[in-house]
Amino acid sequence: MLRNFCSSRSGGAALTVSVALWITLVPSLMAQTAGTGALTGRVTDSSGAVVPGVMVAATSLDTGQSRTVTTSEDGSYTLNLLPPGNYRVRFEIAGFKAVEVPSVKVNVTETAVLDRSLEVGAQTEAVRVEAEIETIQTTSSALGTVATAATVTELPLSTRNYTNLLAMSTGANASVQDASLIGKGTTLIAVNGGGTAQNTFLQDGVVINNWFSFNTGVEGVSVGGFAIPNPDAIAEFKIQTSSYDAGYGRNPGANVNVVTKSGTNSFHGSAFEFFRNTALNANAWFRNYQGLPKPVLNSNQYGGAFGGPIKKDKLFFFVSYQETGQKNGLTGYGAASATAPPIPTGNRGKCPTGWTTLSQCDSAGQAFVPALAAAISPQAPCNRTGNLNNTTSNGGIQVQCPNGTVSDPLFNINPVAISLLQLQFSDGRYLVPSSGMDPGGPNAGYALQNYSIPAIFKDHNGMGNFDYLINSKHTLAGRYQYERDPLQAPFPVQNALQQGNFV
Repeated sequence: MLRNFCSSRSGGAALTVSVALWITLVPSLMAQTAGTGALTGRVTDSSGAVVPGVMVAATSLDTGQSRTVTTSEDGSYTLNLLPPGNYRVRFEIAGFKAVEVPSVKVNVTETAVLDRSLEVGAQTEAVRVEAEIETIQTTSSALGTVATAATVTELPLSTRNYTNLLAMSTGANASVQDASLIGKGTTLIAVNGGGTAQNTFLQDGVVINNWFSFNTGVEGVSVGGFAIPNPDAIAEFKIQTSSYDAGYGRNPGANVNVVTKSGTNSFHGSAFEFFRNTALNANAWFRNYQGLPKPVLNSNQYGGAFGGPIKKDKLFFFVSYQETGQKNGLTGYGAASATAPPIPTGNRGKCPTGWTTLSQCDSAGQAFVPALAAAISPQAPCNRTGNLNNTTSNGGIQVQCPNGTVSDPLFNINPVAISLLQLQFSDGRYLVPSSGMDPGGPNAGYALQNYSIPAIFKDHNGMGNFDYLINSKHTLAGRYQYERDPLQAPFPVQNALQQGNFV
């Protein structure tokens, strides 16, 4: 039984909870599922004849959990639904020497093949295979790549996001993440010509796709993704790019299967911190040439992971936490363009020559400027009380000048704002630029103001796993992950300040 609970809302928290109860009672079950692997093979004697009835026991080197089967009439065996990891495998039957293979690697979604040949002898005699065993995937034609925990933690990841490694697989294509970008840095991949929203993501056997967007997520889109476990919490992952069986169907793109770490019979943990600071960064050549300071670029990621036994060989736990704080003035989120209110031309706020206080509406319902002896425009009708309530024909709001000052019948411009409008630099440029955007169009009379302030990103990512080994055929596993990552950026989308979060 697999359940996935997923919620997302803008500016809030993101939560993924998975509870898995794996029951292996029926031999006809699939050899592996999205979050497990399998071991299969054939046992023969020294002459090549098959040997039925051989007991095959696979024992996890991490938890001590043992699974046993016996070979069938044709000498074959299959151990289904094995959690990924390393196993000690032992073959024994009366009349033959026992054979023990100290370590066999089982990967997620794969069926490892291990064939053995037994020698005639007493059962008390044992043959130990010391050579490293390389299992070959011969039961499936699926193409893909497995990344172990060492791969995920040792390869350079600027934002510690495993999705940056997905493009290493055959047929996968992704844009390279800019190390200066703010946010989680999730990579969108396209596989074999498919779209970036046509992939399936699974974590510990549970589909975690965000069904609002069918995507891994782009920073700034509130329903765009899902929680990303930090590298210290990942045991391994596999990306399947083609020829996988129908059990992994759903989308035509890739299948990405992530397995998070579990506790073992020994306590283990890690702590980390990754730090970047503006003081340690170099300035861009053009900024130096213009005498501009280095833009803000601060990043700090820290956290840790810890796991171990609650009861040896029975109950295990694993927890991890990562916090990320970023402040960045380099990215697209740090630069913005905003449309300022209509700005008076000419001498900026000082009543233009020939302009006086606007009169009330004339008999035609139009605002009238006596000094100009003409109606402003039919596009500027008066309201019922006879006051100007719209824009002039050029798109800017007409001002009136009682007592020689600027006032706006719509917004009542503050005197401080008038002073800012009139403020000039020594070279004659105004602090607030002149109208110039879209001349003659619907935005005429408005000013385009470009500026940059640092964008801020915070991410809180926690995980808690437990595994209870009831017996050799029953395992109860629980997975809990929480992530909250508000992103504050100045007007990144449609000139609106937003906070985003991802599941």
